[in-house]
Amino acid sequence: MKKNPYFKIDNMLWPGLILIALIIAAIWTNAGITQKPAINWNTSPGLLMPPQADTQPQASTQPSNMQTALMLQEEISQVIAGIKPSVVGVSRLTNPTETGNTNGLTYLEPYLSTKGLMGTGVIVDNRGYVITTFQTVGKDHIVKISMFSSGNREYEADVMAVDSQTDLVLLKIRSQEIFPACVLGNSDLVEVGDIVFAIGSPFGFSRTVTMGIISSRSRQLNLNGIQYPDMFQTDAAVNQGNDGGPLVDIKGHVIGINMACFMPDNHFTGIGFAIPINHILVFMNTR
Repeated sequence: MKKNPYFKIDNMLWPGLILIALIIAAIWTNAGITQKPAINWNTSPGLLMPPQADTQPQASTQPSNMQTALMLQEEISQVIAGIKPSVVGVSRLTNPTETGNTNGLTYLEPYLSTKGLMGTGVIVDNRGYVITTFQTVGKDHIVKISMFSSGNREYEADVMAVDSQTDLVLLKIRSQEIFPACVLGNSDLVEVGDIVFAIGSPFGFSRTVTMGIISSRSRQLNLNGIQYPDMFQTDAAVNQGNDGGPLVDIKGHVIGINMACFMPDNHFTGIGFAIPINHILVFMNTR
């Protein structure tokens, strides 16, 4: 039998085609395995949404800087409006004694104006009891109280008690009226950095408000031989006429009474001192 010369070629063609097909299938299968699955951005948990070409600005849930400033301003205005009616002027006609220290640490003095000496006090009881400092009243037994609210009325007040340990004086207005008393705070809770306001009549400018912070606690001072072991230091400006005025916290509570300042060579330094209100409560409760 005679062989077909093309039999070998035809016989190898089909296996070759089959082999090529298997190789292509293997390549395709491997490509499918290594290909990363498509991500459904809308349903896959924990994945960020891809950036959109046309995005709308999202409304912020936090207040803007302007809103925050306005809120703070409103809070401060309410604090000042609440405390001002209880702040009074305290006047006497006699000249003050010399009290300055050579090291610049000195008592706050009343301011000598054309109407006499004027310091500051704060009503602590609605029956007309007023706290101020000894520097404000001196040796007088009767002083004049100026109410800056209610038509700037004036009253006489008696010196009820003087505390030599704290340099404080308790006055009683000669009237049976009900007066706007301040709210007393707890000075034990005051911390360095707390916002405070000093209110008084510096240089005769009645009910002036200055703002600062508590710079330090428990300052030990020696003023004219008297030791003060526990004083608040503040950078809220206090000057002549601020003596006896309240130091007020951000809640509107009186936490101290302004009493001294540090002014070397009569230069303002922004260092003032106040007696913590808890010491004043001890003095008041024993009267």
